[in-house]
Amino acid sequence: REKNLQHGALEMTTENRLIAAPKARRDYLGEISAMTEFRWRESGLLPQPIRINGRCYYREQDLLAFQERAGGSHGQ
Repeated sequence: REKNLQHGALEMTTENRLIAAPKARRDYLGEISAMTEFRWRESGLLPQPIRINGRCYYREQDLLAFQERAGGSHGQ
């Protein structure tokens, strides 16, 4: 849930935090390669990323859900 803060800023919560793909691979997905990330996306294991200025980002809640489905065997 987004909470309005001073000057229109938004509090970053797990529901709206975006994680850059390299950080996601390193910290949430078990240090996989970019090619493995691509294959997992294409096979439906990972959701499609959000693209901003040519860079890929994942919602943190999607990464945590992936870890839960994977039984915690990836990442953290």
